[in-house]
This record gives sequence, structure tokens and C-alpha cells, in this order.
Amino acid sequence: MADGVPLWAGAPEKSRLLEFVKDFAKCAIRGSPCTLLSAEAGDPISAAYFIDPQMRRLFLKRTQTPETLLANIRLENVKEVSEGAASESALPKGLAPQDLQRLVVLEFVNGDPSLFLLEGHSNDRDRFILCLKILRQEAVEVTQQRQEKTSHYAYLVGQAMSWSPSGMILLLAGFLAAGATDSGNLNGDYVPGLQVLSQTPGGKETQKRFPTHFADYPGKPSFFDVYSPTIRSLYSQVFWKALPPVDLPEAVVRRFDGKGMAVVGFEVDQVRRTKDGDVSVPISVAYNHHFETTMVGKRAAFENALMQGPGDPRIPAKHGHGASSVWKPGKREWVVRERAPGDLPTSQSFGGANGGEYRKSFHGYAPGFVQVIESPTQIQITPMQIDTWNRDKMNISHPTSFVPGPDLTGSDLRACHPQPRKPQTDTRHSKLYKRYELKKNQRIKAPTEAAGVSGDDPVPGEAVVRLRDPCSRSPDSGEECLALARAALYGQHRRFLLDPSVSAHVGCTIMADSHELNLVHVHFKVRGAGLESTWCSRQRLRRNRTKHCLPVRGATDAKKFVGTSSPLVNVSVVLDLSSQQARISLTGFNAVAMADSPWALIVDGSGNVTERRLGDHRPGQLLKPSVAVEEVKVVGDLRSVTVTRPLKGASPDYYTFTPFTDGSGQLNFISAVGSTANLSYHSQRTPGQLTFLPVDLDGACVCRGEPIPFGKAKGSLEYRATGQPEDLGSGSSGFNNHCPEQPRSDLLAMQNPTCDLRNYSGGQLACHHMWSLLDADQPIPWPEKPLEYSLKFRFWVEEYNKSYHTSLRRVTWGIASPVEYDVPRCAEGTMGCSPDGSGGWIHTIRGTFTGEGRLSAAHFHCHAPTCLSMALYRCPKGTKVCDQTTGELLCVERPVYGNASGDLFGEPGYIFQPPCLWGGEEFGLQPPPSVEGFVLGAVKTSNATYGHHGEMAWQQMYVYDAEASRDTEVV
Repeated sequence: MADGVPLWAGAPEKSRLLEFVKDFAKCAIRGSPCTLLSAEAGDPISAAYFIDPQMRRLFLKRTQTPETLLANIRLENVKEVSEGAASESALPKGLAPQDLQRLVVLEFVNGDPSLFLLEGHSNDRDRFILCLKILRQEAVEVTQQRQEKTSHYAYLVGQAMSWSPSGMILLLAGFLAAGATDSGNLNGDYVPGLQVLSQTPGGKETQKRFPTHFADYPGKPSFFDVYSPTIRSLYSQVFWKALPPVDLPEAVVRRFDGKGMAVVGFEVDQVRRTKDGDVSVPISVAYNHHFETTMVGKRAAFENALMQGPGDPRIPAKHGHGASSVWKPGKREWVVRERAPGDLPTSQSFGGANGGEYRKSFHGYAPGFVQVIESPTQIQITPMQIDTWNRDKMNISHPTSFVPGPDLTGSDLRACHPQPRKPQTDTRHSKLYKRYELKKNQRIKAPTEAAGVSGDDPVPGEAVVRLRDPCSRSPDSGEECLALARAALYGQHRRFLLDPSVSAHVGCTIMADSHELNLVHVHFKVRGAGLESTWCSRQRLRRNRTKHCLPVRGATDAKKFVGTSSPLVNVSVVLDLSSQQARISLTGFNAVAMADSPWALIVDGSGNVTERRLGDHRPGQLLKPSVAVEEVKVVGDLRSVTVTRPLKGASPDYYTFTPFTDGSGQLNFISAVGSTANLSYHSQRTPGQLTFLPVDLDGACVCRGEPIPFGKAKGSLEYRATGQPEDLGSGSSGFNNHCPEQPRSDLLAMQNPTCDLRNYSGGQLACHHMWSLLDADQPIPWPEKPLEYSLKFRFWVEEYNKSYHTSLRRVTWGIASPVEYDVPRCAEGTMGCSPDGSGGWIHTIRGTFTGEGRLSAAHFHCHAPTCLSMALYRCPKGTKVCDQTTGELLCVERPVYGNASGDLFGEPGYIFQPPCLWGGEEFGLQPPPSVEGFVLGAVKTSNATYGHHGEMAWQQMYVYDAEASRDTEVV
């Protein structure tokens, strides 16, 4: 019985009641206005109440500025809901008689104070009371299987046919569940009463006007689901691997064959696939650090290619979160090989809002803005997951509470995983989540071949290679000579032989071997009394034709350079440029960035070679040809182009290869790969350094340079597995963090540990596939209980319409190293630290850089528990430092943290990040602003009361370049 209405009444009464409750629930899911009264004074607060789509919770949100969540109520905790006159609770003081007719009183089973609401009319009050009583009863009776909507729905209908009161409630629940999931959102509605998007300064009523159900988009998109291959791990293990490609559903392939598929957004979850349906895996069981996906069409294919070295340009960078960079011989990577050109993209990468915020953060674009792919066929998924499931004390599905398992015993280093924001007295702060955040432990070492690192002790100075002129400071021993040689050629997998044969020259010399180019001969000789020998490199270069091998130091080992030297004529350099077929490749010489305006060689997707003087993030000036193409070879998906030219440049716009003539022995360069066959903005880029070595000659000098400054020490982290059969980790990871000088980033000035291997304490670089995050003396527990699950993606798509859709591309901007950094434990006088006014600390970093394109979506990636906010500003061209004092605010994002309520996807310590979108004003959005050529500034704040390793300040952006097909901001 509910207010005199029998739940077992006849069909007409039942039907009317069903419709009555359905209408109420539909309104409540989207929000209904009300007034909240305080118990003491009856002060009114303008509010709105919401029911979550699972009909398990009632939310109250303040509608006045600032908008805040006032209450989060489990319906099963409601003891009684009644009209004011019938309530046994003490009513608010000063209540007007006419308000008594609109008053609703909620009493709670746990003895919490009653809650008082005013509805708009007495009829609204009656509807609220009746419907909430029914939903409360449903919340009490429906079991956890209620979450399995599809399989459980038939059960609900069958049970309801008993015509019992509980059966009637189950039938109502079935209808309501079906209505609540009409949107098709994979993870249900976005949190009722809280913002789904961050409000940009020029947006108007974005939260009310923007369609957060993809099914409500104007194009009425449909969706399809895909699953990754199985992820399998043991406690403490990292799973970071590019998984084999998966075929898209056959119906999707047929529908879009020969057409463009416009992706308007996507969703993602991690699930166990059971006979009863998909079951979500809590993020406290398996933590997603990040994910990346690549989809290809029929004009492209995935190829499991053998990598030639750690810097092979085919290794996908994936916007800072790609495949694990750990290297070992025989490593293969899934790469995209484009078979034929076309008008629309034949491959796309999807990402953004990954990590702890990946399930409830909105992954869509404004209506009309899409990622488009022609004739899609397959998808490849690269997850990075960390197994934190305590098999003895944690439920594998919801609801569950985190219980720590074994943790590092000899270290207090925390890195790349969120921790709950708890007081220091909470023991969970010091132990709970340390293992997630990827720290150096006793299994992970910095080996002696690291540049600037010898075991745990730094090499006394930087390694300097010279082709002539003596060293001002030579190494003191053969061991130091060998360490410096390895440091000079760091990043290359070469064999180093400390040659015992007698050298003609005093000091440390190295040379290449003509029979085995990967072999480096190292000689060391101490000057002794009466010895008739010269100091290293005192001799001049020989006058005969002398070949020099130029091994690459950096991330582009597939590029090989050979130089020849003659003092008279016929002086030339041979350049062997390898690049991914069908994509443009660029190499700029004597530069570390495009801002150096280097002479560059460009090889397009057809093998044509052009030369340019590059501009700062601009194509620059096309130059007359100075190179001769000697050979073009294609092997698999690699094209190798060999060109020659004189060492001396034709004019100041062309580089003169001075390392051959001034004896410096080293040359900086930049390398980039485009996303298309023609000249366009690069999709991957990296700096590198060439070291010139004589072949089968007296050798080049290796000198001890100045002490390596902070931020310059490089090297690698090596994983040393224990004897436990389940410990499958192996390989080494190069330390490629780079912290630029201010104003590009504050980290170098702050001496942030993430900038230098000698200070590195932990983070993403110390965490790779199958590496265990326990110490070497801690066995991996529960070896007989692997965790198995998959990532599940839901893509929302419609047919591409060139006249309506604007195609987007992904770019990433970082103000850290560039991805990760350490949040220090703040104290008075620490750079970037300021008190928060409540006894805690806030740490702030800034970065200034040049923008590109027009903005469509911004996902500011950061981690719990430290992330507080991240903002982006636009400044006039020429601004030196861009921040809140000099620029115009474009977007600010503040994460929303999970709580202890036990909600699905709302675990303590985890976050969702409301993105900024730009688009049509009819959706409450600001038109897309241009940032092309503008100076941009980012400001990131973090909770620094305790400190944290592996935090991120990574801007994952979607932009477009072409003239807008929709309204854009005029600048």
C-alpha cells in the first residue's frame, strides 16, 4: 500500500502508476527545482533535486552561486518521507502556513537530522512523496544484480507477474531502468547535479544546454562496442603493452565501407566478461594509469614490426602515453602502414582524460566536431594498468573498499598513482597507494652505461668527443674512459671493448670498427716517463679520404649519417634518411628546436626530397636543391633515401658540416614525422645528437668535460627480475625526461627531481610492462590468482558530412618534463609553494609556449590526490611570460574527487575531470578561439601538503586548422 494505492491493483491502476513514477523519474534524473529549509531558522536555499539513473540516490544541489552539492542520500537510508503535517520531526521555525502545504520531510534510519524541502505546489509534494516511497522500497529490495541491466531485465519482468507488492516494484524498476538507459551511455549518466563540462568564460548556461547524452546529439549517432584482448596480471605488476589489433563489428565495417565515419565521442570501462554479462572492475582493484587507441581504415594496416633500436622512429609516441619505452632485443611494436593516399584520414588515435579520471570524464566533442576515419576496419589498444587487488580482503567487483597488500618495505617513495587526500594521521597516506605510482625500487637500477651515471655515483664530468685538439681534462683510468665512452654514445645499443692493445696516443680514444659498425674500440694510455707518444688527437686529420661513422644519439636510430673529408676538393656528406613510408619525415641540422631555424631535409610520402630553412613552428623558406639523391629503397614500411652534398653549405641558409672541420665531433639535430604524406604539422618529434667516430684510425678523443649540470644527466633504468617464476619483468628504460628553461617550464629552476636521473625518485619512467612494484626481497603474492579483464570502448558515430562536420586532430602540450613531475612536500621558502589558509600547502607551476590551430576540446590530465586545478591563458604575440596576470583565460578545469559513498565509478581518491569544449552557441558553448601563433600559458596547482611523485601537467587538446565550417571566434 502506498498512500491508499494498492500495488496489486488491476491492470489500469498499475499502468497509471507506472506512468506516474516514470514521469517523475525522468524529470528527477534531469533535475527538478525545490527549496531547502534549514531546521533551525528555516532559511530558504534555492536548490534542485536529482535522482541518479540507477534510482539508488537522491542528490540536492544549490542553484545559487556558487553551485555546490548539498546532499548525497542513499534511498535505502531514508526511513520515512512524509508531508509536513504528518511528520513527527520538529518542523523548521518560522514556517508560514501556506508553506506547510508544500513541505516534504525526509527522516533517516541512521539518525541523521531530518531534511526539509519545499515543492512548488501541494500536488508536486504528493507526487514526490508517493514516488520516493516506491523508489526507496525498490532500492532496499533490488540486489546488486540490479546493475546487470540487460540480463536482469527479463528477470524483473518475470518476477513482476506475481502481482505482489515487491513484484510490482520490480516491474517499476525494470521500466525505469530501461528509461534511464535510453541514452545508451556506457557508464550511465554523468554525475547528477555536478558539472560535466568546465564553463569557459564565453559560454552561457553550458551545463543546462549541452547534451550530455550522445544519443541526444543533432545527428542522432549510434554506438558500437569493442573489447581489448585479455589483460592478465598479478598483484604489484604493471601491464603496459600494445595489444594485438581487434576487428571492428562487421556491421560497422559494412556500413562505413567507402565512407567517412565521424566519431562524435567515446566512453571506456574496464570489465570482466562473465556468462551473466560485463562486470565493471573497480579502479582500486586495477588502476588505469592511461590508455591509447589507434583505429585504421582499409587503406591502412597494422604491422607487428621488428624495432631496430630504442629510438626507431616507427615506435608510436602516442602523445606521451604510448607503448612502453622499455627496450630489449627482438622488441616488436604495432605500427600503422598506410597503403594508399586518400582524401580522408585512414587512421586516427583516440585518447584524452585517461588515467584515474577515464570512466566518468566526458570524452565527446561539441556537436559538429568529430574525428573522422575512412572505411574503418580495426582498432589497436594500448593500456597501462597496475594490479592493486588484495586477493584476501577486497571484493573484485563493486562495492569494495581498498585494503592495502604488501608494499615497499625500504622506501617512502610514491609516484604515479593517486592517494586519498587524508590527514597525516591516516596510515593510508604513507602506505596505501605508494605502489601504484611507479617508483624506483630494489628491482630497478641505474646501470653503469648511463650517461652521467656510474652505478649510483655520477661520472665526474660530461663526456666530450673531439676529432682533433687535445683534451683539457682527460679521464684518470681505463674504467672512467670506458664510462665516458658509453656516456658519449648513450642511447645506442653498441658493444664497447676496452682494447688492451697499445695505443700511439696518451689519453682516452674511441673508434668504430669497419667490420662491425656496432663495435666501439676504447683505448686508454697513461703518459709515462720517456714515452715517445702524443696526447690524444694532437695529430691533424689525415689528408687522404677519411670516412667517419656518425652514430645517432637520441631517439632516431634509424637515421644514419656518413661523412667524408678531404682537404682539397670533393668534400661531401652522405645522408641515409629512413622514415615511415607514406608519411613525411624531416631532419633539421645544428638545432635542438625549430626556433633555431635550421637547414632541414624533408622527405615526403612519395620519397621526394626538398630543403627548407625552418621557422619557429612554421614551414619556413623553401630552398633551392643542394643535395643529390643517390638511392631510394623501400623495405616493408620503411623508405630509405640516400643523398649527398658538399660539406660546405651553398649559402648561410644551408648548414655547413663543421664537426668535420672544427673537430668538435658532435652535432645536434631535430627529427620529426608527419601524420600525412605531405608537409604538415608533425605528429611526432624529437631532438638528437650525432657523434662522429673515425673508422679504423687512431681514434677520436673522449674528454672529461665540465660537471654535468642539473637536468642534463641521462641514462636508463634497468629491471632486474628475481628468481620467482612469476616475476616476468625485464629490459631497461631510457631516461628521456627533459625540463626546458623558463619561461617554457618552471621545473628546471625549481630543481625538480624528475628533471635529472641522479635525483629521480619515481614516476612513469620507472614503471613498465610486467615490472613489479615491490622490492626485490618481497615475493609477488597470490601467484595462483591472476586478475583477468578487458578494456571496453563504446564509440558514438555517424556518417561524415563535409558540409557540417569539422575534422579534429590531437595535439599535446606539457609544462612538466614534459609529462610528469614531482609535487614537493612544501615548506616555507620552497619555490612555487604557498599556504592554502587551512594549514596545508599549494604548489604552482607555470609554462609558456606557442599555440597552434583553433581549440575544440581541452582535457587537462593530472592525478589524484594532488591535482587542484589547471588553467590555460592566451596572450598577445611577443609576450614573454603568459599567465593570469598577462593573459586572457581560455579554460580552467578543477577535478571532482570520488568519495566514500560506494558509488560505482566513485571510489575514494579518484577523480573525473570536466573538460572545456568550444562550439555552437546553441549548446551553451563559446565559439572556438584561435591560438595559432599566439603565446599560451598554463598554470597548474597541486595539493603539496605531503608531496607526490609522478604527477602530471599534460594538456590533451583537440584542434583544427582549416577555415571553419562552423562559427569561430574572430581574432
